Amino acid sequence: MTSSTQQPQSEAAAGLASSPKVIAFATQKGGMGKTTLSVLVASWLHYKRGIKVAILDVDGSQLSVYNQRVRESQQIETDEELMTRLNEQDIEPYPILSGYPGDVPALLKELPGDVQLVFIDMPGNIEVDGYETAIKCVDLLIVPMETSEYSVTTGISYLNAIQEINLLPVDRCRIVWNKYKPSRDGELADLLEGRFKDIDLLCLKSRIPQRDSYQDSANRSTLFPMPTNYLRNSGLKDLFPEIETLVSITANPTSDDE
Repeated sequence: MTSSTQQPQSEAAAGLASSPKVIAFATQKGGMGKTTLSVLVASWLHYKRGIKVAILDVDGSQLSVYNQRVRESQQIETDEELMTRLNEQDIEPYPILSGYPGDVPALLKELPGDVQLVFIDMPGNIEVDGYETAIKCVDLLIVPMETSEYSVTTGISYLNAIQEINLLPVDRCRIVWNKYKPSRDGELADLLEGRFKDIDLLCLKSRIPQRDSYQDSANRSTLFPMPTNYLRNSGLKDLFPEIETLVSITANPTSDDE
């Protein structure tokens, strides 16, 4: 079980019609949950929905997703219970390739030919070398945001920068409310969404509440999906199918336990 197994050049790499869809949860403000959301969504869609997923970790200063897979792979070799669980799951772990933003086109060429959906874990700084190269490969950019003034200002500034240098059209960008509390944020989120529409920015219907459990390594795993019982009232249960719809991916559910 390796994090970056080399595979023959895929049809996507050859630029054929079956090229995978590419999603990035990205922003310049730290702590917005871009990496956590990438792993949670990737793992659920791959292990539960039967969608062939891959992650490109190009946050070269941290490589938190890639290193997490390395740790999990090492742990499972000495943990019989986890090894049994992995074998019973009977689904090959999705590939995680590492590099820098400018490496994204080359990394896409290394993916297996059956990959349908790629998540890119981007750096938190748009000034990093190669950032433009990576973003130009993205089909859907999702910006996690809280309703606080600083978070909104930072998120909108990031999206404005993307637009100003023509990296991605606005219709391929979305905002998702993360760390959301309905009693505190509901009215303000509704108001902000109305203002965003005036500048052609759309928000996802799903709103993701604050949950410490999302940070638990047992839940945010690259080898297993989040346990179903954690999805109740989580917002994630709505997010997964919403993303499937946005990128027009056909799932092949691996179980009824959803």
